[in-house]
Amino acid sequence: MHFSVNRFDASHLLLWLTPNDSRQTPRVRVVIDAERTLELEAWVPFPQLKEFGWHDTGLCGFEITDATCPGLAAASRVAVFDADSNFLLYQHAADRTCRPLRLFTLDYTIDQDNSLRDTIFNEFQMSYFGIREIHYDLLRCVFDGKHTDSLYLHGSLFVRRYEELLAQGEFLKTILIVDPYIELAKRILWLRKMEQIGREPSQSWRIDQLEAPCAFAAGLDFANPSALRKAFDRIDQTTYNWLSNPLTRDLSCTVPGEMLKSGHWSAAMDTLSRFNVIGHQQFWDAYTAMVSDVVGLSGTPPAERAVPEPVLRLAETLSRVRTTLALVELDINLSDKVYTIIEKQWGDKG
Repeated sequence: MHFSVNRFDASHLLLWLTPNDSRQTPRVRVVIDAERTLELEAWVPFPQLKEFGWHDTGLCGFEITDATCPGLAAASRVAVFDADSNFLLYQHAADRTCRPLRLFTLDYTIDQDNSLRDTIFNEFQMSYFGIREIHYDLLRCVFDGKHTDSLYLHGSLFVRRYEELLAQGEFLKTILIVDPYIELAKRILWLRKMEQIGREPSQSWRIDQLEAPCAFAAGLDFANPSALRKAFDRIDQTTYNWLSNPLTRDLSCTVPGEMLKSGHWSAAMDTLSRFNVIGHQQFWDAYTAMVSDVVGLSGTPPAERAVPEPVLRLAETLSRVRTTLALVELDINLSDKVYTIIEKQWGDKG
């Protein structure tokens, strides 16, 4: 799926959309003031899309105006979605001021639980969360979009794969680094939860790509240090890749399942050096202050959400199991490096 939006003004859009099935004529859903919905089928031809091989006929375009969508010109809020996938293609809110900024936050954590994200997303015209789940071609279209200068992207991805687009789009890049053992604990508990969900026949599809990691996590005996040591000593490669050093992976890899080597740490540091705001969970207030400053927020930043007690207990247990070190070693080195730098700058203020 690919798309592009040309915005002439708030009541005149020209966009095209190629569906996953190139034989189909695409449809969009236009939502006006969150009350009225119109579904439109493409009627504007884009012959070049047929030439590219992206669509069988090239009939992929929409010219959205007050004539094709009555009430558009007077609307306070307009949103356009792909009718099949419900993916957001365009959004405009005339009744609020949006930040003229393109912001990307790399969040490599499994739960993506970030109170600052939940506070600032409404400051932007367009926001996308969980971007790891967006297909590569579709996400490139989001990065490449020229119809808005107010865009917020948040989530996990292989940064080096998109660095050229991040630079071309003049994105401001931020990251919050968390304790590697806490993240490892969260990932294991998340896998155990998914394993339980996957036992339901109607939900088994949700763990099709996670069968080995889910089975590994479900079989761990947290109360038995000897059994834990043996389990991590015999961990399968698929589970190892899924659990190990997620920070280093996002900063240094370009494809899933890439084998981490010593050079990946240097590559991760190199990528990290090009971020505008680098925070550490131990200095939450410093991180939120820096992000608030670059975004232009006023008022008190949100408080940090407490790490659940079961996660803390498991993280402590895992930190005492020698065979887990390879799963976090590269991330620990990155985390310690960042912590030392931020402590020097903010230690007295925190």
